[in-house]
Order: sequence, then C-alpha cells, then structure tokens
Amino acid sequence: MIIKSSGFRDLWNKAASHHLDNKRRGVYGYMWWTSLKIVVLYFIIVIPLVLIGKRLLDFDSIFSYITQNLSDRGVLLTFFISESFLGMIPPDIFMIWATKFDSPVLILTLLGVLSYFGGAISCKLGYWFSKRPVIKAYTEQKLKRYILLTRKWGGAFIVIASLFPFSPLSMVCIAAGVLKYPLRLYLFFGLTRIIRFLFQGMLYSGLFHMENILTKLS
Repeated sequence: MIIKSSGFRDLWNKAASHHLDNKRRGVYGYMWWTSLKIVVLYFIIVIPLVLIGKRLLDFDSIFSYITQNLSDRGVLLTFFISESFLGMIPPDIFMIWATKFDSPVLILTLLGVLSYFGGAISCKLGYWFSKRPVIKAYTEQKLKRYILLTRKWGGAFIVIASLFPFSPLSMVCIAAGVLKYPLRLYLFFGLTRIIRFLFQGMLYSGLFHMENILTKLS
C-alpha cells in the first residue's frame, strides 16, 4: 500500500512539475491563441467551401463513383496509407464520405483511430529517418517549420496538429520522430485526433443534411 501511495505521489509530482514548466514556457497561451486563430480560419474558409461545394458538386455521384471503384474497405485502406505517409489526401474528403452512412459516428470514429495509428507509423518513419544522415538532412530541410515548432512546443503542437487542419499530422509526426520525440507521448497527445474526426465529421453531416432538417421542421 505504501508503494502504491509513493508511486502515485511521484506521478502527481511529475505532472505538477510538467504543468508549471508549461506555464513558464507559455505553452497554454500558445495553444489557446493558436486554437482560436485556427477556429476563426476554419469558419471563414473551410465551412464556406463545403457549403459552396455542396451547391456546385453532386456528392452523391462522386460517392457512387468511389464505391463503384473501391469497396468501403478499399477507401479505409487508402485513407490509412495516406495518413501514414505525409497525409497525401485531405482527411476532410473521407469525413464527407462518412456522411453517406446511416450511422456516420462509427465510421468517423474508425477514421479517427486509423489516423491516430497512421500518426504512430509516421513517428516510427521519422525515427528511421533520424538514423540515416542523408535522409535526415533532407527531411530536416523539407520539414524545418514542423521540426522547429515540435522542438519548441512538444505535445502542445501535436495536440494542435491533431485537432485542426492546416498542419498535416503525418508531417508533424515525422518531424517528431526525427527529433526522437517519445512515442508514448505521441500516443497520449495524439488521442485528440479522434475528437477532431467526430466533431468535424458530425459538423459536415449537419451541413449536408441541414436542408432535410429544415424541411422536416417546416
């Protein structure tokens, strides 16, 4: 019992020390202002683009084309590969794809989990790069901005990249791997990625079904 109490006390002391260090370095202020700016940009840019696209594009036809050429498993596999290697395809496309299901929450959760583990693969890829001088030098040059921000803000930047667009999570995770950022810390902070997919995906679902809801209410 004494051992358990001592272990909990040590964990609490480490958490308290980490919290004070974050306050001293301005981590929480950085997270707050960055989140606020991204949310404003999101509502100014992303949502209007989705609404415009809803008017100009026939998403039903697009989804029919995708499903005729790829099974649902094929779409999920394509997404996982993209999230594991540089985030080649914007995840918003897959969130919109999820709205075609009767219960999109399950698919959005699955997308979030796949993206989360894709980030872990990107971290491991960064570790592999860090052991090869030529590749490491090239990666540091190409991902200089992400490396600088990850080195400065650590977990706070991973949370920002997980929650919001404009910072591809895969590239951030590769940068973290090159810096040899502890994988266990990514596995903790990266859980916020699942929150993004649920929140943003349900927002898209609401936008796409808004007219139906308004019709029923009227």
